[in-house]
Amino acid sequence: MNKYSIKIGEWIIKTVDNTHPKELMIEVTTRCNYDCIYCFRRRLINEELGDMNEKLFYKIIDEAASIGVEKISFSGWGEPLIHPKIIEFLKYVKKKDLEILLNTNGFFLPKYVEVLYDIGVDNITVSVDADDDNVYKLIRRGGDLVRIINGLLRIKELKIRDNALKPEVHIQFTINRYNYRNLLPVTRLAYKLGVSKVIVSNIIPLNKEYEEQLSCYRYSDCIKEANKLITELTRISLEYGVEVSLPNYSLSYSERSCPFIKRYATFIRYDGGVAPCIYYAHHWRNYINGVEREIKPVIFGYLTKQKLIDIWRSPEYTKFRALVYFMHQPSCLDCPVQEYCTLTLANDYDCWGNTPTCAHCPYSRDMVRCPL
Repeated sequence: MNKYSIKIGEWIIKTVDNTHPKELMIEVTTRCNYDCIYCFRRRLINEELGDMNEKLFYKIIDEAASIGVEKISFSGWGEPLIHPKIIEFLKYVKKKDLEILLNTNGFFLPKYVEVLYDIGVDNITVSVDADDDNVYKLIRRGGDLVRIINGLLRIKELKIRDNALKPEVHIQFTINRYNYRNLLPVTRLAYKLGVSKVIVSNIIPLNKEYEEQLSCYRYSDCIKEANKLITELTRISLEYGVEVSLPNYSLSYSERSCPFIKRYATFIRYDGGVAPCIYYAHHWRNYINGVEREIKPVIFGYLTKQKLIDIWRSPEYTKFRALVYFMHQPSCLDCPVQEYCTLTLANDYDCWGNTPTCAHCPYSRDMVRCPL
């Protein structure tokens, strides 16, 4: 059996000879001008914030273009538009004829909207958690909803002026107990702003208090309200052309699938570390279904020393992708003994012998969404 094969039971699974990533999520910075109440950075363990240097970024894009990558998503644990070289980075990606998704909190849209439009950014996904400024600022601390609305309106004006389809604009709505009644108004606002899709995601609680006081999936009124809105949201979708994508609210979910693995995507940290996803990119803690877990970074290599294609095709990363693609993993979040199981307290390994493990990942259950 060669190094690109994996044996599961009586089956041998082998990658195709030209296997390569199709999408990269690049974290150009972990810094942000916001301090959102459920931000992962609040539970970071022994990590400093930083920016990706220019030399590393251009190396990544050159390699990506040469091996068949089709799309670059600017996202991660920071705000991409805060990087001092972000415009040069975006221009360089377009020079290589790659698709661009920009995930932003929207604060800097009024400053950059004209140049983003001229560059030809394909998709702009903006986090908007309320149509009411008071609720918005309660969640997105340091934010300014009026600035975001003005930026989105300007994009709409430019597209109407030029009869253009791009950039396609989406809204990311993180549902919680503060804002679940704002979902319908935000969808109506999306239509006025020229937004084509509203992507709804649950929070990942940072501690016990956050799960008890903020999470929608543990609050029956929130779930009932969201489900009650399905008919109205469907009507709006059909009438206004705004698609609304709702998450799963159940910790017990039979159909698990990793959004990164199924899209042949990988995550690149600001320091060049290659992680399988945004969830396993850094060292942090969270709290889901009554259990606090330590999430340790899963890094398969560093682009400061290695080539992207070599990391992608390495035996370790290949085996990991195969096991996760077929979800050959236990299901911790609905396991009846998870409260007493020490194996579920971190992502090192699980009761099936996987190391590392995705057995308690909320993304695989479609509870949480990331922009890809």
